[in-house]
Amino acid sequence: MDEMIRIAAISAMGDTDHADRAFEVMSPGRVNLIGDHIDYSGGLVLPMALDRGTRAVVVPRTDRTLRGFSANFPSLGVVAADLDRTEYDPSHGWFSYVLGVVHTALERGHDIPHGFDIYLDGNIPKGGGLSSSASVEMAAAMALEHMFDLGLTATQWAVLAKDAENKYVGVACGIMDQLSIARGRAGHAILMDCESLDCDFVPMPVQDFSVLVASTNYPRQLADSAYNDRRLAVETARRIMGEHRGETVTHLVDVTLEELAAAAGPLDEAGVASFARHTVTEQARVEAAAEALRARDLARFGRLMRESHDSLRDDFQVTGRHLDALAAAAWATPGVIGARMTGAGFGGCSVNLIAKGAEDAATTEIAARYEDAVGIRPEFFLVNPADGAHLIPDH
Repeated sequence: MDEMIRIAAISAMGDTDHADRAFEVMSPGRVNLIGDHIDYSGGLVLPMALDRGTRAVVVPRTDRTLRGFSANFPSLGVVAADLDRTEYDPSHGWFSYVLGVVHTALERGHDIPHGFDIYLDGNIPKGGGLSSSASVEMAAAMALEHMFDLGLTATQWAVLAKDAENKYVGVACGIMDQLSIARGRAGHAILMDCESLDCDFVPMPVQDFSVLVASTNYPRQLADSAYNDRRLAVETARRIMGEHRGETVTHLVDVTLEELAAAAGPLDEAGVASFARHTVTEQARVEAAAEALRARDLARFGRLMRESHDSLRDDFQVTGRHLDALAAAAWATPGVIGARMTGAGFGGCSVNLIAKGAEDAATTEIAARYEDAVGIRPEFFLVNPADGAHLIPDH
């Protein structure tokens, strides 16, 4: 373990009694290369885990106290709870993402006999669409598995953490965030089936390009309520398509464009036609993008990224002025292979593929174009496809 991290953790928590039992977990963030807003329709998505994320130092206790400190929210100080009272409490703030995993594990009958202290330090932007909350959840999951040997696989922990975010925190996310953080593989994107939870690892020819995440530096606006509205629209479209077919449609991604056209009347009347169109066309783009990546056809991959952004802007209506300006700045910049918004939208980040050797010039030009358009300086992160959440061995 990095001794500076250990010292910072023990100092922040103010407890040296159990310092010799400390261990460290790395839980990455994730960026979705293509396939947004179809995970909750059981679709295919193409994310990758990042070499940035949440480092957690965990110190097992001998009592039933749970304590947390985040270097990203130092003003909140040490937040505490008890293993016998893990119900949701908004005053816990960021610690709710840890407590939610603990609470859900306890609800499912897993034995957690004692508490722990957890110190977190993250280097992914909160609310930027890189899954900072899921990164914290999976750090807690890996800590629980290491301490108590509960016998859950990475995929099972991802499902538990997703359920915790849905039911404990109250955010209606799909499985992509937690599963990509749990199952990431260095050097690979993950072609993930959000229905079966199968993961096919697609090699990324990182010798040909770099992945650049660009932050709008504009906070996501109304993201939670708008996200829930989009989910409701997709569910409405799924129900209408089932009525049109005369049989249950389990997932909207299973519908064809021809079937959407045949049901245009009721979809339009319900105001959900464009949301359904994005869902169906985005599924096809993900499949084509995975094929392009395997074939190292980066020009095709870049075109699909742009088509995805256009669909998220025009059909799904989740981009907004700042994300559109950031994507347009990249499209106009030499050396950019492809660019699109990533995550829930309404602010946050874009993901860009940049030709090797063009990173510095492209970053400078994108920043200038974006600042000219909206008056805000963006922030950039060069990232690599990394392994999923894991224990960091002591050195």
